[in-house]
Amino acid sequence: MPIPFVAHVTLYLGVLAVLSSFSIPTTAVAQVQCWTPRQDEGPVTDKRWARYFKAMSAAEAIVKQSRELMDSPVPVRMRTTMAASPYSLWNSRLFVRAYPEQTSVGIKIWEGECRVNPQADRVDGSIGRVSVYFNYLSKEMFMGSDDIPKRTGTVAGYPDYGGWVLISKMERLPWIPQTLGDRLDRLGASREKAMADWHRGKAVRKAPDRAMVERTAALLRRNDPAGADNYMENMKRLAADVQAAQAKDAARDAYLSKLLSEYRTYRASFTAEQLAKPAVWADPEDFARKALEARIATIQELSTDDRRRVDEALAQSFALDREAVAAENAGNHAEAQRLRAQANSLSMEAELVRKDHMERAAMQAEELRDAFELNSLKPGTLDQALAYKMDPAFPDRSKPGKIQVIAVFVPTLTEDDVYNRPELVQRKAWLDQVKSSIDYASLAALLD
Repeated sequence: MPIPFVAHVTLYLGVLAVLSSFSIPTTAVAQVQCWTPRQDEGPVTDKRWARYFKAMSAAEAIVKQSRELMDSPVPVRMRTTMAASPYSLWNSRLFVRAYPEQTSVGIKIWEGECRVNPQADRVDGSIGRVSVYFNYLSKEMFMGSDDIPKRTGTVAGYPDYGGWVLISKMERLPWIPQTLGDRLDRLGASREKAMADWHRGKAVRKAPDRAMVERTAALLRRNDPAGADNYMENMKRLAADVQAAQAKDAARDAYLSKLLSEYRTYRASFTAEQLAKPAVWADPEDFARKALEARIATIQELSTDDRRRVDEALAQSFALDREAVAAENAGNHAEAQRLRAQANSLSMEAELVRKDHMERAAMQAEELRDAFELNSLKPGTLDQALAYKMDPAFPDRSKPGKIQVIAVFVPTLTEDDVYNRPELVQRKAWLDQVKSSIDYASLAALLD
């Protein structure tokens, strides 16, 4: 028997009521693939930012022309954000983000007919974005913790560095080589810091106060004689360790002072013109470094005499251990204990030989590497530059209203991301298509 029309309506409204009670949005009545009201961060509409606002508005229109952007793997709502710092007039940023109905952990993002929660970015709500930066550049964008920008490709004829597509007149890059003076100053600062850290650490390293230790032990002995004895032994060992370290302080002081003196002498050996040239590495093929490491490996090996001492001590220790086992089996516990004590003493003697050698070898290796690091820095040519720094003259901050460089970033997914989460295959393909679909030539036309 056919269900009456009224019953159909009643059933439909009942389903909607159930869905609503679980706070599950229904795409049947919600707007998707739509643009929500623009979000502004900072005084983007102030007349002082008029040039940037015009450029951001033009860039927004260019990005919106991408059909691939709207062809997302899941229904999304789009939102544009324009950002400008209230403290400077020389840069601005445009973000175009795509937001699904809710995050992967179920946090609702959509609101109303075509809006998103103002705090959506705080919960990492978008599944993709296009960022367009005007005159806004930083070292972290291109080099991270390294000092060498790595070109990762070309997009529509423009260079791509770590995912950032750079657009500028005459393809000018926003970084310049670090000079020899830059590198030497960095090395000198590192050595000065090592000296300061050493003195701070030495100042707080003190042997325990004997009178205080004895008073503490006396208090412990009233209720825990064994604990008091153990405490005294620990304090004796600590005092011995501090005294041993203090005995080596003079050598460390002299070494760190020597490092600073060598740095200052080496830096003074160059002219101002040489210090202003790009810093280059004197061993680009790593031949000298490999030879150095081979030499250090040889230094770390025990000498013939030390190896003989260690082998003899260990052999005697093993023999005494076997005798101790035999004595224990024969019921001679006192003799077994005496033999084990001798075996442990010989084993510690062998370990001490190794330890002393490794400490000396470590000091020699450190000295060799430090000298190599300093003496391998030389002045050279641009094509041999060892590292780079952001160019303080580009963009030119004295011309705040002039669009000099544009950086575009579409964060795509890596193969590892997809391997670990196969459900991201479609999203990766979409983001790759979005990045290649942007009209970079039209963005370049916004440059002054």
